[in-house]
Amino acid sequence: MVTSLARQAIVIKSKNHTSIVLGNYECAYCLGLLSGQAHLAEDDSYTDMGKWVEDVTEGLTDFRSDDERLMEVLRMFRLYEPTPQVDEQMKELYHMGYHEDRMWEM
Repeated sequence: MVTSLARQAIVIKSKNHTSIVLGNYECAYCLGLLSGQAHLAEDDSYTDMGKWVEDVTEGLTDFRSDDERLMEVLRMFRLYEPTPQVDEQMKELYHMGYHEDRMWEM
């Protein structure tokens, strides 16, 4: 259930330009979504969310998309300051995002 709610939150938030990522669960979905769209290697071996975010952010330096909603996810993701914890549901969210092919449908 947590995974479904975190995914839906990002889908909804991507429709406006005033929202932010709230929590590591939403962040994990963004990590996967952005990594997949930028064709970064799929890697869920992290035990510290801050390091995970840092590494993915480095890989997104030149990432651009014509999809406005995806760029909104990137904006929200870049503003988020994670706590260190990583758990199995976050890794599940990461994989959901990474393999997302129709993000905008709920």
